[in-house]
Amino acid sequence: IEDGEIFGLVGESGSGKTTCGRLIVKLEEAQGGKIVLDGTDITGLRGKDLKAYRRKVQMIFQDPYQSLNPQISIFESVSEPLIIHGEGGSSERQDRVLSTLRAVGLSPPEDFIYRYPHQLSGGQRQRVAIARAVVLRPEVVVADEPTSMLDASYSAQIYNILLEMRDRFHVTILFITHNLAAARYLCDRVAVIYKGCLMELDRADEVIQNPKHPYT
Repeated sequence: IEDGEIFGLVGESGSGKTTCGRLIVKLEEAQGGKIVLDGTDITGLRGKDLKAYRRKVQMIFQDPYQSLNPQISIFESVSEPLIIHGEGGSSERQDRVLSTLRAVGLSPPEDFIYRYPHQLSGGQRQRVAIARAVVLRPEVVVADEPTSMLDASYSAQIYNILLEMRDRFHVTILFITHNLAAARYLCDRVAVIYKGCLMELDRADEVIQNPKHPYT
């Protein structure tokens, strides 16, 4: 995946898309091969090195109902990564949380920081999840089907937020989806995965207009 691009990973349910994303953020351990970031093999990282890697690579999960803790406020959810990684004092953290919530379209952010997940719509919850992923200004974000729980109009808003995050924070995004239309709209390049293997990889328009593999 090239620096600064949105790279689509497209395939049916069970094809290995989410497993790939979980391997990259090290929620799963690889049984073989290498995962390399900026020339460094990260497959065996432990301790401080793993914590430093986690600061650079974040994930937006598919289901904001499950990925946000229902017992803590929006402010606590989004500020938690900053606390874990020792970023700034309390006033700096509050400023970062407010500016990030504003960037993902939760405005004015002061209206949201003391709410809890059950007090938000599904689209608003997913915006919170995006804010939590980008608040550390990571190098890479894995977005695992971030709109599969949302209707079409909210999905389009989330796609535009991801595009803006890429441009504003120069973040590289792995966008995991089973929706070819979404991949075409968002992604610079697309890889098609089937039963754990890549069938083809090319520019998004090329994959969709001139598919090389029957599965595509």
